[in-house]
Amino acid sequence: MSSYITSIFNTRYSLLLVFIVVLFQDVFGNTDSGDTYTLTVRMPHAVSSKSDDLLCHSKRLSGDEEYILEFTPHATKKVAHHMMVYGCNTPGSNQPYWSCGEMDDHSNKSVCGDGERQIIWAWAMDADGRKFPEDVGFRVGKVSNINYIVIQLHYADKFEAGQTDSSGVTLRMTRKRQTYQAGYYVLYTFGYIPPRTKEFHMETACEFNNSYKIIPLAYRTHSHNLGVVTSAYRIRDGKWTEIGRMSPQLPQSFYDVTNAGVEVKNGDILAARCTMSSERDFFTKIGPQHIDEMCNFYVMYYTNYKGPLHIEYCMRDAQNFHWSDFLTTPPDTASSTDDIPSFTRIDPYAKISEQGM
Repeated sequence: MSSYITSIFNTRYSLLLVFIVVLFQDVFGNTDSGDTYTLTVRMPHAVSSKSDDLLCHSKRLSGDEEYILEFTPHATKKVAHHMMVYGCNTPGSNQPYWSCGEMDDHSNKSVCGDGERQIIWAWAMDADGRKFPEDVGFRVGKVSNINYIVIQLHYADKFEAGQTDSSGVTLRMTRKRQTYQAGYYVLYTFGYIPPRTKEFHMETACEFNNSYKIIPLAYRTHSHNLGVVTSAYRIRDGKWTEIGRMSPQLPQSFYDVTNAGVEVKNGDILAARCTMSSERDFFTKIGPQHIDEMCNFYVMYYTNYKGPLHIEYCMRDAQNFHWSDFLTTPPDTASSTDDIPSFTRIDPYAKISEQGM
């Protein structure tokens, strides 16, 4: 009898211990080994109440200097149009989740309470996760001014009755200082795509004016239904070196750069082009809704610079800025789909489907 009672006690004790461990992991993250652990941030059964809903959820960090080493998404394009992972000093709201369509203001509908959001990662179209190389990490806490992780989910459609979502991301993190820190440089445009235009170029270019050098590590393209191919280059002394070229209709992962180890230094030019194709009978503006368009090229880089990094942007008006007005000898392949996997481009607003152009 005593052994039977002991067995029951041990079973209940083990179950209690498992419960405590799971609870600890959910709140504080899973410890892998040493200074490395994982932190999962998921939507708390969020409900999209309208089309093109933008909802945010935050999780507080320790405040210590830490580095993100790897991203693992928990999302599907059947539910989420895209997911952004931001870093904030303070979140836009203390609610479990909130509408955050205002993005950069100081209201309770912003991503960050002070309007200063830092891009940490981005996901769309069933993309894979991403792991930084050894000795590279994205710094948070302390001088980074990032004390919260905020995930923002864009839901294209209103949810059906009873439907909820728990999309999110798992971050593998370390308290060990990394040799190099990662950062982002984003090239994008504003403007519109004319109707019934087979090939329309949205172009941007800016001079890199930092005192430190960066080495592009990976890239991500982002457009909606009209994007065919997006490409970007480093230009030095008139020579164009490709950073990346991909169709945004493929999984919008961070792909390895075309030319590994190519550095960008003060005085270089970074340039990007989105090639769009529209069979619509109306003008399509750059905007957040899925009937709108976007022309974004994200450069993920690393640097040995030790100071605080902030995301940098290069933005141009697609109607008034053209490479041909400022740059010479762009590569013939800038709008080419050669060497890009085949893809299907479907535009429900024009009721057409094009198989890899």
